[in-house]
Order: sequence, then structure tokens, then C-alpha cells
Amino acid sequence: VTCPALEMPVHGAVNCSHPSEQLTWGTTCEFTCEEGFTLTGPATLRCGSSGAWDRQQPTCAAVRCEAVPRPAEGSVSCDRAPAELTSGSRCDFQCSEGYVLEGSSSTECTAQGQWSEPVPKCKGKTVGNCSFLVTGEHTEIHVHIGPWLQTKLFIQCDPLSSPEKGSMDCSHGAGIFTYNTSCHFSCLEGWSLNGSRVLECSHSGNWSASLPTCEASDQSSYISVGIAATSASLLSTASFLLWLARRF
Repeated sequence: VTCPALEMPVHGAVNCSHPSEQLTWGTTCEFTCEEGFTLTGPATLRCGSSGAWDRQQPTCAAVRCEAVPRPAEGSVSCDRAPAELTSGSRCDFQCSEGYVLEGSSSTECTAQGQWSEPVPKCKGKTVGNCSFLVTGEHTEIHVHIGPWLQTKLFIQCDPLSSPEKGSMDCSHGAGIFTYNTSCHFSCLEGWSLNGSRVLECSHSGNWSASLPTCEASDQSSYISVGIAATSASLLSTASFLLWLARRF
């Protein structure tokens, strides 16, 4: 009993236990593939007593690597399409302007279906920092720092001054009215605060309330009226006594 001849697989080889031309019953044949190819199907076939092989002949398929992801702030270009990244395929990496490559600039698909180098990173070049004060509404500034753009954002409210007959104390120091600054107001003795006691600089560049004022308190007014009335009374009494002295 003999089995039909086996075909030599493309990119592979076959080795049988009976090297004779006739593949008789009980003969076993082992299949292997070239480097960069993987066996699809059984690795060994056996000739049965019926004169047929026990399984279907295998084939050799090219080893493929997974698609290479694009690095952030960079790009990747390969010599083959994503579905055809077989052993020996090469991919090159580049970074956007203002960024430098950290890692290997290229990678190659190995015979084991793995990339030879990991995906690199693109990091920005830091040259320096600039600070700006922006008065008014929310404003965004793009400043050239070396070859790339860096953004710094600062919010400032309109300057405040102490109310008449009062004082002001701000959290960030005198003359600094940036975002999140809070100013506390108070009045001199005998004067009362009209308005908000605390003002805060918001992210929109505006104060949380209007500037308060210091007004004379009711008690102070009563004292002033009393002093005026007493003075008038004393003056009238003195005039009356002077008139009596002249009469007598």
C-alpha cells in the first residue's frame, strides 16, 4: 500500500522517514518552514493502511507583525501596507517640529513576528519661561519659546485704592491684583462701611463687587448734633447773662 506523493510547500521543506521514492504504508513525513514563515496545518503526516494520508498537507505562511502605532507629536512611515508587515518590513519614525526623538528612529519586523525596537517618544524642547500680565477678560497668549510654542496665562483685575476714611489689605500684597487676590476693607472709628467688606479678583478679570465707601455712622451724627445744640444753648445763656449785667 502506497500513498500519493507530497508537494514541497512554498518557503518550506518535507522530510519523510522512508527516503525511497514510494511512500508506503506507515511512512511519516515532517514539514518545516523557512525563517520568517510559520506552518499552517499539521507538522507531521502519516500514510495509512488505506493508501491515504491521515491529514491534509500544511502550508507555510509569512510571519506578520502588528501595525505600528504613531508616536504622540510624531509620525511613522513603513515600507509596506499595514496588512503586509511581514518579516523584514521596516518602519521609520519622525517627530513634529520643535520635538526631539527619544528612542530608536526605526524598527524592523523579526522572523518571530515581533518588532525589533519599541515605539519611541517625541518630547518638546524646553528653552525658557515667560510671564505676562493680562488685564480684562480671559485672554490666551501664544509665545515663541525657541522653535515651539508655549502658553502662559495670567489674569489681572483693575487696581483698587483705599476708600476715603478707610483702609485696604490685600492677600497678595500691595499693588498686586492678579487672579484669586482678595482685598479686605475697613473704616476709621465713627465711620461705617457701605458695600462689600471683601472683594475677590475672578478668572474673568473682574472684581466680585464694587469698591465700598466709608460713611459717617448714625452715632457720630447724633454726637455732632448734640455738640452743636449744646454750643447754641451755652451761647444763648452767656448772651442773657451779659444783658442782665448791663441792665443792673
